[in-house]
Amino acid sequence: MIIVTIVFVLFATATIFLLANIAKHSKFINYKTDYINFQTVYQISLLIFSLCVLLLLYMMDQANFEHFIQIGDISAPAQRVDLLGIPEGENWLSLGMSLTFVITLVTSIVIYLQFKLSKMDITIVFPYIKWVVFFSLTNSFAEEVIYRAGVIIPLYGKIDNTHIYLLSAILFGIPHYKGLPSGITGVFMAALLGYLLAKSVVETHGFFWAWSIHFLQDVVIIAAALATSLYKTNNNLRTVSE
Repeated sequence: MIIVTIVFVLFATATIFLLANIAKHSKFINYKTDYINFQTVYQISLLIFSLCVLLLLYMMDQANFEHFIQIGDISAPAQRVDLLGIPEGENWLSLGMSLTFVITLVTSIVIYLQFKLSKMDITIVFPYIKWVVFFSLTNSFAEEVIYRAGVIIPLYGKIDNTHIYLLSAILFGIPHYKGLPSGITGVFMAALLGYLLAKSVVETHGFFWAWSIHFLQDVVIIAAALATSLYKTNNNLRTVSE
Protein backbone atom coordinates (compact mmCIF):
# COMPACT_ATOMS: atom_id res chain seq x y z
CA MET A 1 0.00 0.00 0.00
CA ILE A 2 2.96 2.32 0.60
CA ILE A 3 4.08 1.97 -3.02
CA VAL A 4 0.54 2.61 -4.27
CA THR A 5 0.32 5.73 -2.11
CA ILE A 6 3.69 7.07 -3.31
CA VAL A 7 2.74 6.49 -6.96
CA PHE A 8 -0.65 8.12 -6.34
CA VAL A 9 0.88 11.25 -4.81
CA LEU A 10 3.64 11.44 -7.44
CA PHE A 11 1.01 11.23 -10.16
CA ALA A 12 -0.93 14.01 -8.43
CA THR A 13 2.28 16.06 -8.22
CA ALA A 14 2.95 15.57 -11.94
CA THR A 15 -0.61 16.68 -12.64
CA ILE A 16 -0.06 19.82 -10.57
CA PHE A 17 2.98 20.75 -12.68
CA LEU A 18 1.03 19.99 -15.85
CA LEU A 19 -1.85 22.23 -14.76
CA ALA A 20 0.61 25.00 -13.92
CA ASN A 21 2.23 24.71 -17.34
CA ILE A 22 -1.15 24.82 -19.09
CA ALA A 23 -2.21 27.82 -17.01
CA LYS A 24 0.94 29.74 -18.00
CA HIS A 25 -0.05 29.55 -21.65
CA SER A 26 -3.79 29.99 -21.16
CA LYS A 27 -5.68 33.03 -22.42
CA PHE A 28 -8.86 32.12 -20.54
CA ILE A 29 -8.98 35.50 -18.81
CA ASN A 30 -7.28 38.78 -19.60
CA TYR A 31 -6.60 40.63 -16.35
CA LYS A 32 -4.00 43.40 -16.36
CA THR A 33 -1.56 41.33 -14.27
CA ASP A 34 -0.05 38.18 -15.80
CA TYR A 35 0.41 36.49 -12.43
CA ILE A 36 -3.28 36.87 -11.60
CA ASN A 37 -4.21 35.53 -15.04
CA PHE A 38 -2.00 32.51 -14.45
CA GLN A 39 -3.12 31.86 -10.87
CA THR A 40 -6.83 32.21 -11.66
CA VAL A 41 -6.70 29.50 -14.31
CA TYR A 42 -4.30 27.37 -12.28
CA GLN A 43 -6.20 27.56 -9.00
CA ILE A 44 -9.59 26.81 -10.55
CA SER A 45 -8.20 23.76 -12.36
CA LEU A 46 -6.27 22.72 -9.23
CA LEU A 47 -9.44 22.94 -7.13
CA ILE A 48 -11.35 20.75 -9.58
CA PHE A 49 -8.49 18.25 -9.60
CA SER A 50 -8.32 18.15 -5.78
CA LEU A 51 -12.04 17.37 -5.62
CA CYS A 52 -11.41 14.44 -7.98
CA VAL A 53 -8.60 13.31 -5.67
CA LEU A 54 -10.98 13.47 -2.71
CA LEU A 55 -13.43 11.23 -4.57
CA LEU A 56 -10.68 8.70 -5.27
CA LEU A 57 -9.58 8.75 -1.63
CA TYR A 58 -13.16 8.11 -0.53
CA MET A 59 -13.26 5.08 -2.81
CA MET A 60 -9.89 3.85 -1.50
CA ASP A 61 -10.79 3.90 2.21
CA GLN A 62 -14.22 5.21 3.20
CA ALA A 63 -13.67 4.69 6.94
CA ASN A 64 -10.43 6.70 7.08
CA PHE A 65 -11.92 9.32 4.76
CA GLU A 66 -14.86 9.94 7.10
CA HIS A 67 -12.52 9.83 10.10
CA PHE A 68 -10.21 12.60 8.86
CA ILE A 69 -12.12 14.80 6.42
CA GLN A 70 -13.54 17.07 9.11
CA ILE A 71 -12.48 19.93 11.39
CA GLY A 72 -11.42 17.53 14.13
CA ASP A 73 -10.63 18.18 17.79
CA ILE A 74 -8.51 21.35 17.66
CA SER A 75 -7.44 20.95 21.29
CA ALA A 76 -6.57 17.23 21.15
CA PRO A 77 -3.43 16.03 22.99
CA ALA A 78 -0.20 16.25 20.98
CA GLN A 79 2.33 13.44 21.18
CA ARG A 80 5.75 14.42 22.46
CA VAL A 81 8.58 15.02 19.97
CA ASP A 82 11.77 16.12 21.73
CA LEU A 83 13.59 16.95 18.48
CA LEU A 84 10.91 19.48 17.56
CA GLY A 85 10.52 20.83 21.09
CA ILE A 86 7.02 19.42 21.60
CA PRO A 87 6.81 18.49 25.31
CA GLU A 88 4.74 15.85 27.07
CA GLY A 89 1.25 17.12 27.92
CA GLU A 90 1.09 19.66 25.07
CA ASN A 91 -2.25 20.05 23.32
CA TRP A 92 -3.03 21.17 19.79
CA LEU A 93 -4.83 24.34 20.81
CA SER A 94 -1.65 25.84 22.24
CA LEU A 95 0.68 24.00 19.86
CA GLY A 96 -1.34 24.97 16.82
CA MET A 97 -1.37 28.63 17.79
CA SER A 98 2.37 28.56 18.49
CA LEU A 99 3.17 26.83 15.20
CA THR A 100 0.95 29.25 13.30
CA PHE A 101 2.85 32.20 14.73
CA VAL A 102 6.37 30.75 14.52
CA ILE A 103 6.11 29.17 11.05
CA THR A 104 4.44 32.26 9.56
CA LEU A 105 7.08 34.47 11.16
CA VAL A 106 9.98 32.36 9.85
CA THR A 107 8.49 32.26 6.35
CA SER A 108 7.95 36.03 6.45
CA ILE A 109 11.54 36.67 7.57
CA VAL A 110 12.98 34.47 4.80
CA ILE A 111 10.82 36.23 2.20
CA TYR A 112 11.67 39.64 3.65
CA LEU A 113 15.42 38.96 3.42
CA GLN A 114 15.04 37.90 -0.19
CA PHE A 115 13.09 41.08 -0.95
CA LYS A 116 15.61 43.22 0.88
CA LEU A 117 18.43 41.84 -1.25
CA SER A 118 16.49 42.55 -4.45
CA LYS A 119 15.28 45.97 -3.18
CA MET A 120 11.66 45.19 -4.00
CA ASP A 121 8.76 46.77 -2.11
CA ILE A 122 6.20 44.23 -0.81
CA THR A 123 3.56 46.95 -0.36
CA ILE A 124 3.03 46.94 -4.11
CA VAL A 125 0.80 43.90 -3.57
CA PHE A 126 -1.67 45.54 -1.15
CA PRO A 127 -4.26 46.56 -3.80
CA TYR A 128 -4.45 42.92 -4.87
CA ILE A 129 -4.88 41.36 -1.42
CA LYS A 130 -8.27 39.81 -2.27
CA TRP A 131 -6.58 37.78 -4.99
CA VAL A 132 -3.86 36.69 -2.58
CA VAL A 133 -6.46 35.44 -0.07
CA PHE A 134 -8.45 33.58 -2.73
CA PHE A 135 -5.39 31.89 -4.25
CA SER A 136 -4.08 30.99 -0.78
CA LEU A 137 -7.36 29.36 0.22
CA THR A 138 -7.59 27.20 -2.89
CA ASN A 139 -3.89 26.35 -3.07
CA SER A 140 -3.63 25.33 0.59
CA PHE A 141 -6.83 23.27 0.32
CA ALA A 142 -5.65 21.40 -2.78
CA GLU A 143 -2.17 20.70 -1.40
CA GLU A 144 -3.58 19.47 1.90
CA VAL A 145 -5.87 17.11 0.00
CA ILE A 146 -2.95 15.74 -2.03
CA TYR A 147 -0.04 15.71 0.45
CA ARG A 148 -1.87 15.11 3.71
CA ALA A 149 -5.14 13.32 2.90
CA GLY A 150 -3.45 11.57 -0.03
CA VAL A 151 -0.93 9.99 2.34
CA ILE A 152 -2.89 9.64 5.58
CA ILE A 153 -6.16 8.16 4.32
CA PRO A 154 -4.61 5.20 2.46
CA LEU A 155 -1.97 4.46 5.14
CA TYR A 156 -3.49 5.26 8.54
CA GLY A 157 -3.75 2.11 10.63
CA LYS A 158 -1.50 0.21 8.23
CA ILE A 159 1.92 1.67 9.09
CA ASP A 160 3.37 3.58 12.04
CA ASN A 161 2.16 7.18 12.28
CA THR A 162 5.70 8.53 12.34
CA HIS A 163 6.34 6.90 8.97
CA ILE A 164 3.20 8.59 7.63
CA TYR A 165 4.51 11.97 8.80
CA LEU A 166 7.90 11.37 7.22
CA LEU A 167 6.41 10.23 3.92
CA SER A 168 4.14 13.27 3.81
CA ALA A 169 7.13 15.49 4.58
CA ILE A 170 9.30 14.01 1.80
CA LEU A 171 6.57 14.05 -0.85
CA PHE A 172 5.64 17.62 0.08
CA GLY A 173 9.20 18.89 0.37
CA ILE A 174 10.73 17.74 -2.91
CA PRO A 175 8.35 19.62 -5.28
CA HIS A 176 9.17 22.85 -3.42
CA TYR A 177 12.74 22.88 -4.73
CA LYS A 178 11.62 25.49 -7.25
CA GLY A 179 9.14 27.11 -4.92
CA LEU A 180 9.39 30.26 -2.83
CA PRO A 181 11.69 30.04 -0.88
CA SER A 182 13.56 27.88 -3.39
CA GLY A 183 16.44 25.40 -3.34
CA ILE A 184 17.43 23.26 -0.38
CA THR A 185 16.06 25.86 2.02
CA GLY A 186 12.65 25.62 0.37
CA VAL A 187 12.69 21.82 0.42
CA PHE A 188 13.70 21.70 4.10
CA MET A 189 11.10 24.26 5.18
CA ALA A 190 8.34 22.54 3.19
CA ALA A 191 9.32 19.10 4.51
CA LEU A 192 9.33 20.27 8.12
CA LEU A 193 5.96 21.93 7.57
CA GLY A 194 4.63 18.77 5.91
CA TYR A 195 5.71 16.65 8.89
CA LEU A 196 3.99 18.93 11.40
CA LEU A 197 0.81 19.27 9.35
CA ALA A 198 0.51 15.51 8.88
CA LYS A 199 1.02 15.09 12.62
CA SER A 200 -1.73 17.63 13.32
CA VAL A 201 -4.20 15.83 11.04
CA VAL A 202 -3.60 12.42 12.61
CA GLU A 203 -3.62 13.61 16.21
CA THR A 204 -6.63 15.93 15.92
CA HIS A 205 -8.47 13.65 13.47
CA GLY A 206 -9.15 16.62 11.23
CA PHE A 207 -7.76 19.32 8.98
CA PHE A 208 -8.35 22.53 10.94
CA TRP A 209 -4.75 23.23 11.96
CA ALA A 210 -3.20 21.83 8.77
CA TRP A 211 -5.33 23.97 6.47
CA SER A 212 -5.15 27.07 8.71
CA ILE A 213 -1.34 27.00 9.05
CA HIS A 214 -0.84 26.17 5.38
CA PHE A 215 -3.19 28.97 4.33
CA LEU A 216 -1.18 31.60 6.21
CA GLN A 217 2.08 30.36 4.69
CA ASP A 218 0.53 30.65 1.25
CA VAL A 219 -0.66 34.19 1.98
CA VAL A 220 2.96 35.21 2.60
CA ILE A 221 4.38 33.22 -0.32
CA ILE A 222 1.75 34.13 -2.92
CA ALA A 223 1.88 37.79 -1.87
CA ALA A 224 5.65 37.69 -2.43
CA ALA A 225 5.28 35.98 -5.80
CA LEU A 226 2.66 38.49 -6.92
CA ALA A 227 4.79 41.41 -5.72
CA THR A 228 7.73 40.02 -7.71
CA SER A 229 5.56 39.74 -10.83
CA LEU A 230 4.22 43.29 -10.40
CA TYR A 231 7.74 44.63 -9.88
CA LYS A 232 9.00 42.98 -13.08
CA THR A 233 5.97 44.19 -15.04
CA ASN A 234 6.42 47.77 -13.83
CA ASN A 235 10.13 47.68 -14.66
CA ASN A 236 9.39 46.37 -18.17
CA LEU A 237 6.84 49.14 -18.71
CA ARG A 238 9.38 51.76 -17.63
CA THR A 239 11.97 50.29 -19.98
CA VAL A 240 9.55 50.39 -22.92
CA SER A 241 8.46 53.96 -22.15
CA GLU A 242 12.08 55.10 -22.02
